[in-house]
Amino acid sequence: MSDSDRLWAVIIAVAISLLLAAIEIPNRSKTSLAACLGVQSVFYWLVLALGNSVTTLLASVGVAKLSAGLSHFYFFAAAFFGVFAFEAILKNTNITMFDRGVLTIQDWIQNALNGASGAAIAKQATMRQRQQNLAIDKLKPRSDQEINTLVLNKLGPGVVETLEEAAKKSSADVKLYKIMQLVSQLTPSEYWPLSEKLTDEPRGPTRRIEKKGS
Repeated sequence: MSDSDRLWAVIIAVAISLLLAAIEIPNRSKTSLAACLGVQSVFYWLVLALGNSVTTLLASVGVAKLSAGLSHFYFFAAAFFGVFAFEAILKNTNITMFDRGVLTIQDWIQNALNGASGAAIAKQATMRQRQQNLAIDKLKPRSDQEINTLVLNKLGPGVVETLEEAAKKSSADVKLYKIMQLVSQLTPSEYWPLSEKLTDEPRGPTRRIEKKGS
């Protein structure tokens, strides 16, 4: 197996590691992929990539002993067996120091994954708050009647009156309070369609221009 094949095998192993990270972090954190983009996620990917690269290089020694007819696929086989070996074997290897178990590689990886997941959850919350603030600003210019219609449609009958009464008792901005309560019940995919659903009225009368015949 040539050095070029080993290089390609490592590149494939790193790419597989990126794919695994892109699947595992959103699945663990229950967040969007965009929220998972961060330093902690990169660190988790690098941990996986390092482990998979080492086991891929180790696997390349055994792959080189396969049939010469498969030589064109050595690099792919090395990456496949290397990633499999890391996932199934080395992750469960116990690191000992002074004859005492310290941590398994699996523990280290789980700690890195937990860190990436926690950061993704925090980023998702920040992103959602930003989206809510933008949606609130976009709804503020709407008339009270439009806001009441949206609240009625989304939150049901009687909610408009309840919100208005609660806002008045607290000397709060009635319209803003209704908007905030409305937006808090929306999913991210509903923010912009809802806020753009009611278009502004035309600023002035339109004139129809007729072309006179000669």
